[in-house]
Amino acid sequence: MPLDFIPPSLAIDSMSYYRHLIALLFLGVLQACNNGPEAPTEENPLARVYDNYLYGSALDGIGKGLSPKDSAQQAELYIDKWIMDQMLLGVAKKQLPNQEAQRINRLAESYKASLTIAYFEQELINRELDTMVTPVQLAQYYNANKEQYIAGESWLRCHFIRVPRKLEGVDKLRNWFKSDKKSDEEKVKQFCLSNESQMIFALEKDRWVKYKRVADRLPDNRLPSSYLQKGRVFDRSDSKYVYLCKVFEYKDKNEPAPLAEVQDEISRIILHQRRQLILDQVRKEARAKAKEGNVFERF
Repeated sequence: MPLDFIPPSLAIDSMSYYRHLIALLFLGVLQACNNGPEAPTEENPLARVYDNYLYGSALDGIGKGLSPKDSAQQAELYIDKWIMDQMLLGVAKKQLPNQEAQRINRLAESYKASLTIAYFEQELINRELDTMVTPVQLAQYYNANKEQYIAGESWLRCHFIRVPRKLEGVDKLRNWFKSDKKSDEEKVKQFCLSNESQMIFALEKDRWVKYKRVADRLPDNRLPSSYLQKGRVFDRSDSKYVYLCKVFEYKDKNEPAPLAEVQDEISRIILHQRRQLILDQVRKEARAKAKEGNVFERF
């Protein structure tokens, strides 16, 4: 809120509060300067506020990669910020009610415990987790959970070409495309690569694509159902283009998505399950050993 819009009474109260805070701040600093302890001798400190010292080791990495002048400036900024933070912390501790101080200590201990446990668990995972997920394991999970991967999308594996009608050699291309000979399939690929800038094509037999992606590039934005059968060749043309499509496999929208399209997700799930198994096992073992050693009791 701009200062111009603060009500006069609130502005006076705010200024009074900040004057009081600053007075407390510098009173604390003066007391600390007069009564502060001797600086430890094992490492020369860079600054002191109350009983806290800042040492050069805390600045490791500050200004790395910068010029000597800029690096020194970054170090000065860090020291200034540290001093201000420590002064404010000292004032805040004096102003903090005892009940709130206890609550903050509990939160700090809880956070410290959480960080320690998280570090331990991550180190355990790094050491124990098998990150290799084999094709067999992917297929096993997929076959056991197919219903989870029905997403309302139709998929197909196909060869698809859209080529200008007037492009030289189109008639030969149509004949090669309809052929089952391996040599003619190679001719199709070479033709497409040679005229890549003028055509749209997909010639990866093992790659699954969404039906809609293919249909949107065909006349009437559809591939008639009779051409979804394996081996049939769709061959149509309009005033501008020739459209060729040969389907090798089709999955209806009510069927699960192809494994190839969901295998990354399945791999993440399998790894998560393995992580959880490791953590559950170590917790179980820790509880059993603690119980045997009479480490804990519940009252």
